[in-house]
Amino acid sequence: MDKKQSQGNLQQPKSGGPRSSNTAPIIATILYSVALLMVTAFASSQLYEWARARIVNSSPLASMELLSASLQQVAPPQPAESAPLVDGNAVAEEVPSEAVAPAPPSIQPINILALGTDGRPDDTGPPLTDTMLLLSLDPASGMAGMLSLPRDLWLPIPNLDTSAKINTAYMIGESNSYPGGGTQLAKDTVGSFVGQPVQYYVRVSFDGFVELVDLIGGVEVMVPTTIHDESYPTSDYGVETFHLDAGLQHLDGATALKYVRTRNVDSDYGRARRQQQVIRAVVDKVMRADMIPTLIAKAPRLLYTMRSSIDTDVPMALALDLANYLRTASLQEIRQLVLDGRYGEETYSEDGQWILLPDRTRVRAALNTFFSPVAQGGAASVAQTDPSWIRVEILNGTGEPGIAAQTRDLLQSQGWQVVSIGDADRSDYDHTLIVNYGIPDAMIEQMSSDLALKPDLSTLNGLNPTGPIDMRIVVGRDLLDSLR
Repeated sequence: MDKKQSQGNLQQPKSGGPRSSNTAPIIATILYSVALLMVTAFASSQLYEWARARIVNSSPLASMELLSASLQQVAPPQPAESAPLVDGNAVAEEVPSEAVAPAPPSIQPINILALGTDGRPDDTGPPLTDTMLLLSLDPASGMAGMLSLPRDLWLPIPNLDTSAKINTAYMIGESNSYPGGGTQLAKDTVGSFVGQPVQYYVRVSFDGFVELVDLIGGVEVMVPTTIHDESYPTSDYGVETFHLDAGLQHLDGATALKYVRTRNVDSDYGRARRQQQVIRAVVDKVMRADMIPTLIAKAPRLLYTMRSSIDTDVPMALALDLANYLRTASLQEIRQLVLDGRYGEETYSEDGQWILLPDRTRVRAALNTFFSPVAQGGAASVAQTDPSWIRVEILNGTGEPGIAAQTRDLLQSQGWQVVSIGDADRSDYDHTLIVNYGIPDAMIEQMSSDLALKPDLSTLNGLNPTGPIDMRIVVGRDLLDSLR
């Protein structure tokens, strides 16, 4: 692979070793802007039509007081009467599986590049983008995806006859008067690499992320391993200790920012996975029905924070169309991909920079899977058969010690992502149960097959999980023989 050194008069950052920067902001609040717009759609379809008409013809944020007043007048929807609990704490409420499918959306597939810049108040010149995340949505198939691009990825820069780290594309565009500026060059660079058009971008500030997380009351995150970082960077170029225990944690805005920025405990790739984890936690929180009154009450502050902290070229009318789609539809699949060291070679460029040189064959195969359409008519797509994006909780309902851990080991060997284990509410389950919190039926069938269960007897639909999970398994005595 050609490691072409930067040429000409293009302004480039100084060479550095592996992990030379101390800052890497999280861009998770990209989804907040859509989520906050969803509040209007959730409140009532009448308010949605009113807001859409205003935004098409005028500035949306100029009428914050009017929008806030309208939101206050809309009564939050009454929750549907819940079905009886199956077993208390361990298994969620059983709900009917029938649902009215929404009308086919008119929105075309879109890709949005989320950027996190490492600029500080006293910095001069355009900053690097140490965090780059491509968000993809195909409303027709119900597929959403998150693709993390490591900052050290070494790529050709379109139209400029040079190659550089991907995190310099924004800076190069700003410094060299690229048409459309740094954001356009960043979009062009990513689009050329993934082979897909990147229509829009979003940039979010540190302060905006912290405030938005606090405004929604924080997020629940399953921390896989204890984090102890004695060199977490501060805004005044110093360091402090950041400690977070493993397990289910409630994170406020400041803690969530530290969780997604720290990298001294693992790597940039681990940080990218934590960023995706927090984004999913934010979506889980905002989509909960009981959040609607809270979001409505805080609408003025939320809108102000959006205006002051988020820079984007996503048209507001399109954002409202997306909000209306999310109000009436459910995503069939959420795909997650981090292009880490498995997809290239970590090495040095000719001018001494630490880079990830992509293996085009491996990258192309991964991207083909990531962007492959969701299968229609019952056939499973390649991505839909990948269990790694499903967050699984395992509860031991047999009374025999170690069963949850044994089940975890079995499922992890088959590619499942087990985020937590524990004991069920009781220890006399004869049959293993699988509780589905909104993932495709194909994944439930795959889990049933991997555990040699009968789907019709072991599967329930659930509401309001107690943690950030997509599937809960309550292990019964019928699984003991296969675990021994």
